[in-house]
Amino acid sequence: MTTPPVTTTVERLDEVRVRLSVEAPPERVRTAFDRAARTLSKDLRIPGFRPGRAPRPIVEQKVGLGAIAQSALEGALQEYYVEALEGESLDSVARPEVDVERFDEQEGCAFTATVEVRPEIVPAELDDLRVTHPEWQVPDADVDAQVEQLRERFAEVVVVDRDAAAGDLVTIDLRVEVDGAVVDGGSVEGALYEVGSGGVTPELDRRVLGATAGDVLTYDDELPEGYPEHGGATAAFTVTVHDVREKRLPELDDDFADSAGGFDTLDELRADVRASLLRRRVLEGRHQLRAVVAEAYVARHEVPVPPTLLSDTVAERMTRLGEEAERLGGTLDELLALEGTSREQHEEQLREQSERMLRSQFVLDALARRLELTVQSADVDAEIGRLAAEHGMQPAEVARLVRDQGTLPALVGDVLRRKAIDAVVAAAEVDGGPDEATLRELGLAAAEPAPEEGGADDAGVEDAADAADAADASA
Repeated sequence: MTTPPVTTTVERLDEVRVRLSVEAPPERVRTAFDRAARTLSKDLRIPGFRPGRAPRPIVEQKVGLGAIAQSALEGALQEYYVEALEGESLDSVARPEVDVERFDEQEGCAFTATVEVRPEIVPAELDDLRVTHPEWQVPDADVDAQVEQLRERFAEVVVVDRDAAAGDLVTIDLRVEVDGAVVDGGSVEGALYEVGSGGVTPELDRRVLGATAGDVLTYDDELPEGYPEHGGATAAFTVTVHDVREKRLPELDDDFADSAGGFDTLDELRADVRASLLRRRVLEGRHQLRAVVAEAYVARHEVPVPPTLLSDTVAERMTRLGEEAERLGGTLDELLALEGTSREQHEEQLREQSERMLRSQFVLDALARRLELTVQSADVDAEIGRLAAEHGMQPAEVARLVRDQGTLPALVGDVLRRKAIDAVVAAAEVDGGPDEATLRELGLAAAEPAPEEGGADDAGVEDAADAADAADASA
């Protein structure tokens, strides 16, 4: 027997909200009541009947018609609501507000659902998009700074008989007390401290500057706000200076180039440093360019953001941050205080970030549909590999998490958006970027894309599941 469909009327309230008026015939409601009675009977012990097999009249006697009606309503409304959305090709993005008018076996069901939906977006054309490439050149000052860091690594440290100067190392014993008791982690012996580094408090740098071997320094200072248990408290510091050590940097010559990297000349060392910095800057510039181009393309669209979706997104991110604070042994407010912000300020910042993110997602999703982009199994594998490398995990572990948490649709969506950005970047006119010869020299010339084969989502699902199953088998 064919199940009679629900009937739906759609009223568009604004760009992101619709009101659905849904009706289901009596036979659908009777089916829901019967199904609910069978479900409830599984938890009943009725003589002469196996669990779940008792006739409905007997179940009604045991639990009452009201319990059956409530159970039937919960399951049926979701079923009718989803059917209505699919019938009207609506993509809901938040929980609906439902008002039930009737739910009766003789009169059927009628309800309204006010729901936020994905905004309708007509993607802009990809032509006439012009942007400036982010800075990627390496100035001489950056090469000099990198070479100086190398010199620091190869510096010779020698004990000297003079007062400590900025940049020197002093060997010290340090004792920190609050109310006469040494604070946790507040006692160290024989520690090497660089004068002027700001590694403890600014006052310590001021005190050891000009000190000499044998000096005992005592003073009061305020502990940093983020110090465990005693943040902001006044503490008594005792510092014993055992010796003063001077860092002697090697001469910048060919001998240094040889010892630092096996180069014949200092010029060769500097050229290698420049090439390394240049490759890093170009890679960073590529990443920044994608963001710049995507932002410029999204800015061509007026995109309303569903308010409930935005609020839910912010709340979810705040919850995750609170959970992270608990794992670190503190509270959300304490964690935010360490970052110099308040809950209200951080929430407002998250709201702005989330609004930009959602606008971008809506536009890129619409562009992906217009371009008929697809996700292949190789794309899913590559994304899982990227996530694994990013989080220091094995790909099979990530695949298992994707499967267990049901996040494959989100992963596929991320891949589609990345492909949409690829299309925008390919179409954009970019001023000031590295030329092809520079890219080839750095080993970053664009490779030809592999042809797409096979199906889209299903293949990726199977590969993710296969990888997880293989990991389970080998565990």
